[in-house]
Amino acid sequence: MKRTKRILVFPLLCLLILCLGVSAYAAEASLPAWSLSEPVVVKDESLSTGQKTRWSCITFGSYPQTEIVSAPFSAVDTFAVQDGDILEDPALYEKLGRADWQENETEIDGVRYLRMSREDAVTSAPDRAGNYRWGEEEWHYFRFDPIRWRVLRLEDGKAFLMADKLLDCQPYHTEAGPVSWERSTVRSWLNGYPGSENDAAVDYLGKGFLDRAFSAVEREAVVITHVENKPNPRYGTDCGNDTEDRVFLLSNAEVFASDAAGIHGFWPSNGFDDPAKRFRSTMYAKCRGTWWSSVNRYLGNSFWFMRTNGYTPESITYICDFGFIYQRGTIATCEDAGLLPALWISLDQAKYAPAGTVSSADIQNNSFRPAPEDSPKKEQVFNPSVVYDEKQPDGKQVTFSLIRFGSYPQAEVVPDPSEASSTGSIVDAALYAALEKAEWENGEWETGGTRYLRVSSPGADGSEDVRYFACEPLLWRVLEVRDGIALLLSQAAVDCEPFQKDLADVSWDSCTLRSWLNGYGPQQNASAADYSGDGDSFLNMAFSAEEQEAILAYPVQNENNHYFGTDSGPDTVDKIFILAESELFMHDSSVIHGFSPRDDVPDRARQFKPTDYAVWKGAWDASGSVEYGNVFWITRTTGYTHSNVVYVDESGYIYNRGILVTCPDAAVIPALILELNSDVYDLAGTCTITEE
Repeated sequence: MKRTKRILVFPLLCLLILCLGVSAYAAEASLPAWSLSEPVVVKDESLSTGQKTRWSCITFGSYPQTEIVSAPFSAVDTFAVQDGDILEDPALYEKLGRADWQENETEIDGVRYLRMSREDAVTSAPDRAGNYRWGEEEWHYFRFDPIRWRVLRLEDGKAFLMADKLLDCQPYHTEAGPVSWERSTVRSWLNGYPGSENDAAVDYLGKGFLDRAFSAVEREAVVITHVENKPNPRYGTDCGNDTEDRVFLLSNAEVFASDAAGIHGFWPSNGFDDPAKRFRSTMYAKCRGTWWSSVNRYLGNSFWFMRTNGYTPESITYICDFGFIYQRGTIATCEDAGLLPALWISLDQAKYAPAGTVSSADIQNNSFRPAPEDSPKKEQVFNPSVVYDEKQPDGKQVTFSLIRFGSYPQAEVVPDPSEASSTGSIVDAALYAALEKAEWENGEWETGGTRYLRVSSPGADGSEDVRYFACEPLLWRVLEVRDGIALLLSQAAVDCEPFQKDLADVSWDSCTLRSWLNGYGPQQNASAADYSGDGDSFLNMAFSAEEQEAILAYPVQNENNHYFGTDSGPDTVDKIFILAESELFMHDSSVIHGFSPRDDVPDRARQFKPTDYAVWKGAWDASGSVEYGNVFWITRTTGYTHSNVVYVDESGYIYNRGILVTCPDAAVIPALILELNSDVYDLAGTCTITEE
């Protein structure tokens, strides 16, 4: 599909550039080592868009960027640390600790520094993967460094500039609700406007980005620009009035939805993961709250706001770590997106300096560390194999590659066959007796290299009903293999949790199930439930610290309910998730995953059985002859209302209307993205879905 889109757009781009009197692609040698030039685009089939852009760069103004530390640095993953991000200098660090600070700024030997405490960070999220890890220090110190800008356009003695890195972290708007660029707090913060200029009435007069980044003389060289705010080109969402600003964020039109995007060096459509749209953040921006990616090919990249509204007035379009445009957007109060300021300067007034060039090929893939050596195991992991057979009930036979990874309570240990919950129960009178006598710590005990879990519930007669479950290796189906990573889906329904603890209108981003699966704190869900403690979440129960490192925090897309059009909330980034309606039928991806592209088919690949532990937790299982023992299980797609969620029944049919988010007996079938070069998983053969 992507190649088709490119063929449609390419002639238009060629015609535009030819009309300007230049060839469609400039020769590589046409741009000197440094010149003040508009972006030069050359062919490069090694990049996803088939083109490479080189921008000339300048420095102008200064901003906190490099962190000063006194000891080895561990607040950010090594792969996300760039040259110049940190300066280990114990003597300077000590000087900064004793310095005279005025409004958290000071100057030592002619160099400006800024200090910030944890309270100065934007994000309220606790320390977690992809976010800055605060230590015990009260203050963190940053040096003001020259800001490097990419030249996007030259016109009438002026230059259109875009920052070369994400410089800071701010929500688009500090209060929930509909907002446009004109009335957003981020516009006021960028330009240093008073509270009357934004709907949250936050006063940034004299203390915004413009004031911190530029001297009074430099500010005079920043041109007041007419900022157009056209509707979202896909959803038609109104983006408010045009404004007059010195500093602004880029719009959809400036990045992909107009001819101007091609002039600026971007691929002028939204159908590609464009290297020209990939950006990394400064250390200061990370400390302020900017998230960074752990996806192998995009290590250290961040996502960044544009100024165009998304599918609703409450959402904002953004570009993710691999350079893909999310026109649907994320909520305007999102706290961990990076900011990429843009502005026009008068070349006659501005005191700028040449700063070389930068190429979109420089950030095509991770360049901070070599890729891990290929694991021979990954060569034996493959996509589902589908053989179409009209004699089969669902018209096909599917073979899945299986992986053994992590462990979780599954089989119940019982002393007698009559008490077995399923054919998978462990009947062992001696082991059961040992478990009864064991000394349990936090409900766990280990013997013979196996962990056991002790649980209890009130019995029918009011006594305590005690059960024991063995923590066994988790078995996963491989749904898709791509670029050394694999999408895995649990081979069994391993637990039972409601989508949302309390009845409410929620979507995946705000439900308690997402928080429980990933170990998020109370800020991440509508019920303020805290799953961040040790052993309180699926992630921490199922995987060791080493195993968790092999699970990628991955962009989770949440498309509208295809039948009712109900929105399923903003996209998220998670390690553990459940599948969406779009991944189970209708889309091309569902066929790759081994599922039927129809929702009205009793698809055996969508039929699952529960573990003993899931049944004890409350998972319903069928007693019918055909679907005996199968569960029904929930997806992350919103149903016909926001208090419902789409589910798959015991026959493999998909119910788009959904079931209440508080449903207590729907099964949970987790999914994740695994780094296949890791050593923490084992191959487990294959599984063919056949008629029983």
